[in-house]
Amino acid sequence: MTLFLLLLLVHLVADFYLQRKAWIESKIKYKEKSIGLFKHILTHLGLNAVVLYAFLGISPAFFAVLAIIVLTHYAIDIWKTYQGFYLKSFLMDQCAHIFILALVSAYIAQPDLQKWHGVATEFTELKHLIVLAVFLFAWKPLSLIIQLILSPYTKEMQQNDKNPGLPYAGEWIGILERFLVIIFVMLGQFAGIGFLLAAKSVFRFGDMRREQDRKLTEYIMLGTLFSVTLAILLGLLASYAIGLVSPQVASLSL
Repeated sequence: MTLFLLLLLVHLVADFYLQRKAWIESKIKYKEKSIGLFKHILTHLGLNAVVLYAFLGISPAFFAVLAIIVLTHYAIDIWKTYQGFYLKSFLMDQCAHIFILALVSAYIAQPDLQKWHGVATEFTELKHLIVLAVFLFAWKPLSLIIQLILSPYTKEMQQNDKNPGLPYAGEWIGILERFLVIIFVMLGQFAGIGFLLAAKSVFRFGDMRREQDRKLTEYIMLGTLFSVTLAILLGLLASYAIGLVSPQVASLSL
């Protein structure tokens, strides 16, 4: 685990703190022929060599692992330059890098598989599955339920709204809102829910002063109250269910 964390720190420093903007622009423009990409790979080479030397010394394993990390990083970065700078390609790029680091760390450390089996078993305990189920339900199913509840009013609001805002922004605001409410409930921090509602009201105040003042205000309040109420109920249900399967857990302590 120590080796993996050190390699991960090297990756974060080299990718996000030592990589200059000019290098990134060079990668985008010249792809695999980029001097910026070459400098970026040299940075990874130097930092990873220091970490691996501390664990392996000068040995065949040192050169093999260093080559795997550097060459795969080079190949992944070339792939990314052809995908464009989007969230999906960025996440895939970072996950691929981290997966390689995890593999080489496991190869060097030769982890106790029995120990890791115990860790995996702990993560699949009933209380963790309850929490996962609650958040999955709060994501898509609750979004659909709230959309159906508000559907008699949604079409009218869309027809009268000349400034509809960002696509899907309202849906994501609702999802994050429910996640935060559930977390607050399971932690027993109900004051956080009040702060969340107050903050949302402040940011929504400008919307509520437009021409469709009353209708828009009522529509937003309906959506918010339905979202928060259902999230509170989910949070309470999750806490109760966790209390049944783990009586010693009075609140979320995952």
